[in-house]
Amino acid sequence: MYYVGIDLHKEQLVVSVEDDTGPVGRPRRIACRDEQEIRRQMETLRPFCAVIEASSSYRWLYDLLRPLGDVVLAHPLKLRAIVTARAKTDKLDAALLARLLRAQLIPKAHIPGAGYQTLRDLTRTRARLSRAATVAKNQLHSLLGGRNLHSPQRSLVSKSARRWLREMDLGFVGNLQRDELLGRLDHYAEELKRLDGWLDSMADTFPEVSCLTDLHGVGLYTALLIVGEIAETERFDNPRQVGAYAGLTARVNQSGGHCYYGHISRQGSSWLRWALVQAAMKLIRRDEALNRFYQRIRKRSSRHIARVAVARKLAGICWIRLRRWHRTNAAA
Repeated sequence: MYYVGIDLHKEQLVVSVEDDTGPVGRPRRIACRDEQEIRRQMETLRPFCAVIEASSSYRWLYDLLRPLGDVVLAHPLKLRAIVTARAKTDKLDAALLARLLRAQLIPKAHIPGAGYQTLRDLTRTRARLSRAATVAKNQLHSLLGGRNLHSPQRSLVSKSARRWLREMDLGFVGNLQRDELLGRLDHYAEELKRLDGWLDSMADTFPEVSCLTDLHGVGLYTALLIVGEIAETERFDNPRQVGAYAGLTARVNQSGGHCYYGHISRQGSSWLRWALVQAAMKLIRRDEALNRFYQRIRKRSSRHIARVAVARKLAGICWIRLRRWHRTNAAA
């Protein structure tokens, strides 16, 4: 068995190999675009177990190597906590990954299935577009506020509000800014409409969203985002782990008899955290139990902390509902 550590970068990767006795040869550097050479090199090492550090671009390499051997995804933050080296180079990083893999000390990160990965990509793209549209709307409000102008309607995306905006003379520069922002909003609206069509068709592929959409504030697209981010429910043992994965649990610093709880960790899926916080504020308007919980937290802290506490509880609720749905339908 060969243990292969791979230090992946945007344009190249470094491969370091060890067997049961120690290092094998010297680390090799291969261009990422040369997939045939990567496949050829790895085929000479079969059987192997390779480790890649989790990053935004690991998926293509995982899909390339998975048919050839075992592939492990290393959790970058936990890996950094285990090892801190004074000298750091690509070859040393690859060799260190191979050594830790041979010693079975790699902190593993979850690799979602292909279907969940596709759903994540689509829902995250829609969320980015939605955020960008919000930025453009805020810039429109700022443009009007700088000239002491106030829209007759609260929303600036309605037809009457847009007509009013286009009729206003904001000066040469102001008119250019207004037209650019309205054009940007039109572009985002068109792209969101196209993405919504794809997501509507994926609702049949992920029927478990039905157990989330009956929660007030959780629509189809929010439910799809939550399903994609949580992915396989069996990878969590309890609701608290889901809250920690969303980065909604507090940092803890304990020493002796002292225990300090700080701000939330913000580690994990920022998209899941964003969706839960947005949905939580709508859910407390209808759910009496969560509303009482929110008010109880708010009395002794702030509304922001109370909102996060409700989002953390909502993370567990969503996981329990999804797990129950999968177990019920698996039994059926």
